Amino acid sequence: MTYDINTIYTKYKQLSKKQRQQLLATLQSQGINIVKIEAYEYSDAPGIKHLFFYFAEDSRKAIPYFMLDSEVWEKTQLYIMQE
Repeated sequence: MTYDINTIYTKYKQLSKKQRQQLLATLQSQGINIVKIEAYEYSDAPGIKHLFFYFAEDSRKAIPYFMLDSEVWEKTQLYIMQE
């Protein structure tokens, strides 16, 4: 199931630090090497929300959610909504 970014963004922001750590551990156990997820809202355009993903291969490079492999994005959405 696919959710809109506002729903996923809001749900992710509601997660506690522990739940976020569990989310990363779950994704990593599935072979998705995400080490950090950053929720970002543009100050000059508050309606525009993004999630940026950082992978173990290059932890300094931010990948926006819409550039993720579709399978990775689907699994990430699923796990965020389950938390």
